[in-house]
Amino acid sequence: MLDKKLLEQYAELMGDDGVQDMYSTFSDNIGGYLNHMQWLLQKRDEKEFRNQAHRIKGACRSVGLRQLANIMERFEREHWEWQQAEEELAQWTAELPMHQHQIEAWLSARRIQ
Repeated sequence: MLDKKLLEQYAELMGDDGVQDMYSTFSDNIGGYLNHMQWLLQKRDEKEFRNQAHRIKGACRSVGLRQLANIMERFEREHWEWQQAEEELAQWTAELPMHQHQIEAWLSARRIQ
């Protein structure tokens, strides 16, 4: 679920290159963010896990990935059990490339390379 309206607004404000730069930054950093979150999950550090979910939520929202952001918001704010968090984070991580492909397709459609 890609927030194309948001991306269109960004393109109007920053230009196509600005949107590409923003996505490139997201793409370059999301792996490290996830690795840290998985480490926090293993440590069972709830406070920092929730803080990291907040950071990832913001990163996802900044590039129009509402569905992924919503999952992170749930990790940040709602009650969950560690086993549930492990399963949901694994699924989130597995689905990330599909969501990134949606952004890349949107960028390609606008002839942003």
